[in-house]
Amino acid sequence: MTNKDKIFVKLNKENLLYFSDINRLPYYEKENIYSFFIPEKLYTILGIKNFYELKKKYYFRLFCEPGTDFVKIEIKINKEQKDWIFLLELADTIYYQLELSLIVIGDPNAPFFDVYHDRFGHRNYFATAKRNIEEESKAILAGLYPHQSRKGLNLFDNLLDKLEIFCKNTEKHLIETDPLGYASAIFYEKKGFGYINGKKLMLKIDKEFYPKGLLYRKLDNSNIFRKQEYWDNVWGRSWAIHDGVLKEALGVEFNHIKMYKPIGKKLKVNTFLTQGVNNENRL
Repeated sequence: MTNKDKIFVKLNKENLLYFSDINRLPYYEKENIYSFFIPEKLYTILGIKNFYELKKKYYFRLFCEPGTDFVKIEIKINKEQKDWIFLLELADTIYYQLELSLIVIGDPNAPFFDVYHDRFGHRNYFATAKRNIEEESKAILAGLYPHQSRKGLNLFDNLLDKLEIFCKNTEKHLIETDPLGYASAIFYEKKGFGYINGKKLMLKIDKEFYPKGLLYRKLDNSNIFRKQEYWDNVWGRSWAIHDGVLKEALGVEFNHIKMYKPIGKKLKVNTFLTQGVNNENRL
């Protein structure tokens, strides 16, 4: 019997269906259970064989206190690293489903841009509060998206498989998430997620980025985040929204977006370039 099989036998035998249940266990048991969420491909990338080697060679931290209904996993090169190789936050929802609260995966060998701290060194909640324009200007030139401090490792599909396996074994039928930004929402669409809240706003954003639209007019080439050529690509639109065009043009912030994915099913939702792209669109 594999360790994965042992984990789910224990969860089912002891009726440990929620993080609030699991978090009552002794720490060593929780650590073994929650290590399941670390993609095996990450071990290969890091040049190690398993979770035990990871703890010896890298900085690992687990937040799963008794009385709480969430878990947070941190993996860094060392404690001093300002960002993460792997950061995952999961929680129980009020309807007893699984919430993917946060996921950050970064290539430790890629260039780092300190977008998670403002210019005074204060944390800015993943670039959602005060921005570090100098670091973001470097990040956009490197081809990164808003909220990215370095390029990723293409491990989300592996993580999503694990989340679905966990849900199937703990009587859950939905994964819910709140996308951090516009690019995240489009990314989740491609992974089979749909909208609980926010689809109407996403379609409005798409419409207004077309030539003559309210958001298109804000792409005035006034800075590196607002180039006119950004209107028809997710990367460019996401930087313009991050720079404030949504608030200026439509009077709204990019928030209150909630998405979901049924377990074992991919929804076919698309809110990007819904009118297509042709010469007339391009003016």
